Amino acid sequence: MGTGFMLESYFATDFLGALLMITLILTKGWRLQTSGSESKTLLRMLIATLAGCLIDPVTWIFDGQPGELARMFVYVFNTLLYALNIVIGPGFITMVTKHIRETISELLRFLIILVSAVEVILLVINFFVPCVFYVDENNVYHRMGLFWIYITIELILLLYGLFIYIHARLNGRLLRFFPTWLFFFPLVCGVSVQCFAYGVSLIWPSVGVSFCAVVICLQNESIFLDKLTGVFNRYYLDEVQSRLTNHSKGSFAAIMLDMNGFKTINDQYSHAEGDAALVAIARILTGIVKNTGAVIRFAGDEFIILLEHPAENCVEEHRQRILAEIDSYNASSGKPYKLSAAIGGSVFDPARDDISDFLSIIDHNMYEDKEKYYRSHDRRARLD
Repeated sequence: MGTGFMLESYFATDFLGALLMITLILTKGWRLQTSGSESKTLLRMLIATLAGCLIDPVTWIFDGQPGELARMFVYVFNTLLYALNIVIGPGFITMVTKHIRETISELLRFLIILVSAVEVILLVINFFVPCVFYVDENNVYHRMGLFWIYITIELILLLYGLFIYIHARLNGRLLRFFPTWLFFFPLVCGVSVQCFAYGVSLIWPSVGVSFCAVVICLQNESIFLDKLTGVFNRYYLDEVQSRLTNHSKGSFAAIMLDMNGFKTINDQYSHAEGDAALVAIARILTGIVKNTGAVIRFAGDEFIILLEHPAENCVEEHRQRILAEIDSYNASSGKPYKLSAAIGGSVFDPARDDISDFLSIIDHNMYEDKEKYYRSHDRRARLD
């Protein structure tokens, strides 16, 4: 009765986890409009979780069954479950790091490869000299001391991903739609229960719940992203403006950028080149802002930068950096046209300033800069 109930419990929880993963895979919930590499990482993790939910109950069917065939299945399927665990931790840290920092350092990449290789080697050794788990004479699976290496490594990777997220938030990065703890919390709960209550199957269903939360958050975020440039869109500005109005406890800086002669690029060199120019400007801005704020495509060729916790003279400093990076791009792009931009901004304190007027203020400052530009440039090029 107890064994039958336990097996039914395994099938029920893992079936729900598998159903969630199949639904996410078939509905392409893993596909993100602005990042192909993140989408592929997420898909691999969904497939690994689906495999874990399907293999997990099968191991219990053969666990304790007589015969060499059952013994082989217990060894193979449990080894596969450990191998799938190797996919989840590195996959999570890769996804979080790329999403927040956009790139992975060579050191982190090396460490991920190293710990993954150690885990794989231990599983190979375990076939010959049991050290992670063993199967007794009754074909019953038992954990061994090195089992905790896998749990520890996964926990460290998850904690590091959480650290990256918290560090980015503390440094002003606006990550409202990517709450990493939503992945972390269900998984830690499931792992903790299964580690200390042997016979309960919660790890893989918990991973499935975590991925559902991550997919929903990433899809919510994609609503606020501009598909062409990958930066935030006007909808995100509306969200941020509301938050700054109602909840901000400190000042922030807002900078508006408008490309000079953008219509000329479209008319003379094609709309494809116009799109390339927008992407180039967006990359320049995100490269400068990085984790200190948010870049928003406001309308057409207009962009807004929001910086929380701004330093003194940050508007002028960012203006000079943007102009310098545009000059650097023009010098090396090989394009038949040169990028140029008018830039204006200001620092706002919600406790003192009327936040509802900040767009008008930075727009006015930006057009003053545009007027200065056209005093020394041919106004016939002013077709934007």
